[in-house]
Amino acid sequence: MKPFNERVSSLLILFIACTLGVVISFLCIALSIDVLVWMLTGSFDLTKADILKTIKIACVIGSFTGAIFVIARLFKLKGF
Repeated sequence: MKPFNERVSSLLILFIACTLGVVISFLCIALSIDVLVWMLTGSFDLTKADILKTIKIACVIGSFTGAIFVIARLFKLKGF
C-alpha cells in the first residue's frame, strides 16, 4: 500500500498532465487551422484573444478529463 502523500501526488500529477495535454493539443489544432486558412487566403489572423479563448476552453475540458481520470483511479476501475 502506498503512503497517502505519494498517492495524492501521483493523482495530482495525473490531473495536471491531463489538463496540460488537452491545452497543448487544442493550441496545436488552433494553430494548424489558422495556418491552413493563411495558406488559402493569405491572411494570418491568430490573435491573442483567440489564443486565450482556446486556452480557457481547453482548461475546462482538461480539468473535467483529469477529474474523471482521478476519480476512476480512486475507485480502482479497470484500465485506469
